[in-house]
Amino acid sequence: MNTAERITHAVDLFWKLLTAVVMTAFALMLIIMAIQVISRYALGVAVPWTDEASRYLFLAEIFLGSVLALRYQEHIRITVVTDLLPSPLRHVATALADIVCMLVLLMLIVGAWNMMERTAGVMASTFNMSFSYIYLIQMISALLMMGILLSDLYLRIVAARLPTRKQRRSH
Repeated sequence: MNTAERITHAVDLFWKLLTAVVMTAFALMLIIMAIQVISRYALGVAVPWTDEASRYLFLAEIFLGSVLALRYQEHIRITVVTDLLPSPLRHVATALADIVCMLVLLMLIVGAWNMMERTAGVMASTFNMSFSYIYLIQMISALLMMGILLSDLYLRIVAARLPTRKQRRSH
């Protein structure tokens, strides 16, 4: 196995692992919420940690799931305007949209970093976990999305520089 194949294999393994983490967070959230409902309404006993734990799992699922949605191009897009544009302008509009998304992600990364610093010593009220982990997941997710958008932008630029079929035939 050469280096390129190893890198491809490692990247594929990373995406499978991230998918497993998101699915596990979802399954755990469902189980914890079931415990919460059953204990509160069937047994008449409130389990205090279930509300907070399900909230944290939900946040992890949302942020890490957004990375997967971006990777597989499953985010909702409104393409009414870009569908009307000719192909070269469509590529420019898509690249500009990616740049705007990267700027928003950069602000999210800076904000998450600031909140990690501010909440490092603040612990969850029902179990021993720092609030900063929530913002760490947010920052990691934003960094991963930034990487995906940079990769997509690079591929668009490379594709735009390749000659079209008409240009190849004329040579």
